[in-house]
Amino acid sequence: MSAEVDRAADQRLLDATLAYVAKHPDSKLDGFRDAVANWGHDWTGIAPVHLTASDLLAEALALTKPATGEQELMDHYVRERASRYWEQSYTSADKAVGDDMLTYYGYTEIVGKRGPFISERVRAGIGVFGANVNYPAHRHAAEEIYVILAGSADFRLGEGAGPERRTAGDVINIPSMLTHGFRMTDEPLVIFYLWQGGDLREKSSFV
Repeated sequence: MSAEVDRAADQRLLDATLAYVAKHPDSKLDGFRDAVANWGHDWTGIAPVHLTASDLLAEALALTKPATGEQELMDHYVRERASRYWEQSYTSADKAVGDDMLTYYGYTEIVGKRGPFISERVRAGIGVFGANVNYPAHRHAAEEIYVILAGSADFRLGEGAGPERRTAGDVINIPSMLTHGFRMTDEPLVIFYLWQGGDLREKSSFV
């Protein structure tokens, strides 16, 4: 894998992301569309970093619904995965997070405070989780949207709420400070996420 910054790949993913949000039919995205369309104008190069979770992308592509916007966006990220900066929000010091998540979880951002396309308004990217990984209940000040691109998980939305199965194509709106968590099924999960409001780099608090 090349360790060089690939601005052309960044631009391809930005274009695909902007088009996906603009064309998505679900009204839950309406409150985010202006921030995404007017994210800013600055770019900064970020050298790629590999995580094990990124290796699951090609496998997960087969789980998308064919001829959908989710499949098209996933395909872009699969093709550009080696040029991405993959990261995690948590470490082994976060006792609520299990080894399963630390091994088989990662995300890559395309728009946000740290780039590659710099924005103080909105954060956008994809997250990848391995089969049967548990993401413990947590919350944060930012409002969040998840769109499931591939796979499925049992989501818990609200303190004490029971699990609800969500699958490819589903859109989940998470208001500020709503407690939420989810457990993957026997297949990997890929989500497209949007954040706005609050500190776009806030570390979630476990509940």
